[in-house]
Amino acid sequence: MSEQQSGQDQLDVTAMMDELYDKLILLNYEQSYLKQKGGKPLNRAYFVNQTNSSEQFNQFKTLVKWLFQQNDVQTSDFNKLDDPVTLSQNIINELKNIGIEVDFPPIKLKQGFGEYVVYVLLQLATKALQKKKFQYKKAKIEQQSQTRQDDEPVQETGSVSSDSDPEVASEEEPEDVFTEQGFQKDEDKMVIESNVNPKEWAKEVERAAQKIKIVIKPDAGEWRQHFDATKQYSNQIKTILPEARIKLERMGDELGEILDRITKREYNINENMSEMSTEFKKKNEEYKKIELQYQNYTNAKKEMTDQYKQIQEKFETVQNKLNEHGSVSTNQSPVISIKAALTKLRLEIKQMDLRIGVLSHTILQRTFHDAKAIQERDFHEHGLILNESDELTD
Repeated sequence: MSEQQSGQDQLDVTAMMDELYDKLILLNYEQSYLKQKGGKPLNRAYFVNQTNSSEQFNQFKTLVKWLFQQNDVQTSDFNKLDDPVTLSQNIINELKNIGIEVDFPPIKLKQGFGEYVVYVLLQLATKALQKKKFQYKKAKIEQQSQTRQDDEPVQETGSVSSDSDPEVASEEEPEDVFTEQGFQKDEDKMVIESNVNPKEWAKEVERAAQKIKIVIKPDAGEWRQHFDATKQYSNQIKTILPEARIKLERMGDELGEILDRITKREYNINENMSEMSTEFKKKNEEYKKIELQYQNYTNAKKEMTDQYKQIQEKFETVQNKLNEHGSVSTNQSPVISIKAALTKLRLEIKQMDLRIGVLSHTILQRTFHDAKAIQERDFHEHGLILNESDELTD
């Protein structure tokens, strides 16, 4: 992006922020937002540039929540624990729900400043004014005529006149000018107020910027300056070259001698260390073999460890089964239960035998009494005599 384009964008954001500030004033945000909600006061360039991203994003989030409330939009999804990207996505979703066009990603709102942040706030403020049915009225310009006072004080004699001292005249207020409509202020001496639209002014600046650039044309005598500078540098090189050449040659000789020494020393080291290098190669090969064996042993150990774990698991399973079987075989509670049941049966058999004896005796006694009663009845009827020791006879 060129500097002109960035400057244009900066002017657009500044103009949007200025419009946003005016609309916030119309929404009475000083009373409703600053005092009731405890928000931070804004200025006309708060969201234009980066000052403190975290603080600006928190201010943007609080202001958006307040503007949503002005538009009768519920903000229950705005949680303080949400990360900035999620919160920005929720804001964009709510904007789309109320009919505001959004064609930028949530990451643009995460930074807390810039064109997109100001755009969102401006659209919400505009929606809030439309919700409140606010209408702009046309400005009324009244033409005021100022009459000259007849009772102006007359300058005393001896006072310095404005004509004689131009500096004093410049410090005095501008004199009134008489016209057909009456006395009016001199327009050349009044304060100039601009009525130009900032966006149109920025477009005009961009259009005319290319034409008002200062272009330095090449000077016709510039080649002579280069030629003189070249001659000067050539003379300096010719002056310095002999001494520099001697130093460079001496340095080259010294470096050559040092290089020869290094070469001889390297040759001697190679000659003296040939046996050691051969031994080192052998040791290195042996080390590689040992390392390979170690790797094989490690793999074998790992396999044996896995097998040992499997065998141990099987052993634990068998041991648990043996423990269960031993606990069942050594458990005498069934035998004790059988003995108790037998003892109970014997007792019940004795009781049954006793009851059978009692019943047999009762039946025998009853039979005896019945036989005796029959004999007594026959005696009375037939005159039969019955002895206790004899049998019944006719």
